[in-house]
Amino acid sequence: MLAKMAFVMTLFYLGATTLGRAADQFPADTDFVRKAERSGNQEIADSRDALTMSKDPAILAVAKQILDDGNVASRHLATLSVEKGWPTPTLDPPTTMSSYSDQRYVVQQIQAQQDALTLYGQEAVNGADTDLQAFARDQVPVLRRRLVSLRLLRTS
Repeated sequence: MLAKMAFVMTLFYLGATTLGRAADQFPADTDFVRKAERSGNQEIADSRDALTMSKDPAILAVAKQILDDGNVASRHLATLSVEKGWPTPTLDPPTTMSSYSDQRYVVQQIQAQQDALTLYGQEAVNGADTDLQAFARDQVPVLRRRLVSLRLLRTS
């Protein structure tokens, strides 16, 4: 029994040290995770503001979709980070708008989606970790859909 427990503990230790080195082995992936978590955190906060302050049904629908998509992506990214042993970054609190406006929300989210498309597109093509590449690749159509919805809001 004691030998079996020692064997399991050794495997756990070796797995943990291997996982912990993922951040050292793939610094670009770690950087992607940090940037993706930060931008996702900001999008979620902005969309929560829109949901509480906007009266426009179209803005509310897009904000809800961004919030829902962002929560799903954040959970998936957090799960990957734990599985891969990437350090979870300490996130600064998201910035808040001094005064909310639907127009400012839409403009900021269009820029956020464009930035995210660039970030995720680069990871999908150049990432070292295949699971993280797949995650990024799966998010690209979601980000494009959100960008189209936001651009339609801007023109309406």
